Amino acid sequence: MKLSDIRCERLSKQDSLAAAKLLSLDADTGPDLLKVLEEEPELFIAAYVEETLIALVQMEAPAPQSYLNVFVAPQHRRQGIGRALIQAAETQLQAGGTRKVSTSVRSGVSSSLAFARSLGYAPYYSLIYMERTGSAFPQETASARLYRDEDFVDAHSLYATAFHEMRVRVGCFPDSVVAEPNEGRRNAWAANAHERLVYELDGEVVAYSHIHRNEISSVSVRSDLQGRGIGRTFVKYLCNEIYRRGYTSVTLSCVVGNEAIHLYNSLEFQESHRMEYMIKSPDNSEHSRSGPSLPASLQ
Repeated sequence: MKLSDIRCERLSKQDSLAAAKLLSLDADTGPDLLKVLEEEPELFIAAYVEETLIALVQMEAPAPQSYLNVFVAPQHRRQGIGRALIQAAETQLQAGGTRKVSTSVRSGVSSSLAFARSLGYAPYYSLIYMERTGSAFPQETASARLYRDEDFVDAHSLYATAFHEMRVRVGCFPDSVVAEPNEGRRNAWAANAHERLVYELDGEVVAYSHIHRNEISSVSVRSDLQGRGIGRTFVKYLCNEIYRRGYTSVTLSCVVGNEAIHLYNSLEFQESHRMEYMIKSPDNSEHSRSGPSLPASLQ
């Protein structure tokens, strides 16, 4: 097969089932991409030879730091296809202003780690994915409620500060800064306010969380109030809320080195797997000029 035979197009709805079947061929890396495919199919570019789907490219829109991942059908691997697609994607991201690109592989999949390293990606940080399948916690008094737009300033401030301080403690994020609030983020939070919750103490918002389906996507407690049991009470409340919404399990992820892992262990969360995130600066590497081109628009 010649690389020039590959045709790349944004994944269409009619090919979503074929994409899911393709991902199901790999038990190591397929499940993680399948979850993204179900929730954000617009992030995928499909690679075809004639009418056969042979690979998928997951790629965010260009930003100072963007994320990409490539999945090639097992029977088409070791032919340079994955390398060419990644290099084409990096080139396009760089043209759009991206200066750092990250990707991820499952821990323990040595071939995937070696492949990422061969393309210039270096270790960034690791995430532990955890799941709780037990029953709901006994009902406790918790001053938690759904997020409202007027909570934005306080909730965003404690969220941004807590995550920055966690990253500093872990030591894998040398460029971490406290994220500044903006109108775009405020509007995004308002658009799915039913997935966001806050915890109050003496009438003040002191903790914030975002839940998505059965996942606790983020949870943070105001820095000066950490260590007082607020996080434990809030996480238990969040689990019960997810159960109340009809789910039978709760999932979350924790950065390796984050002390919150002790809280999650004590609440009966079990590790399911780990992901290794890797990063590179594409403007410091050479890119393939002969590989397939990707669609010009990522919007």
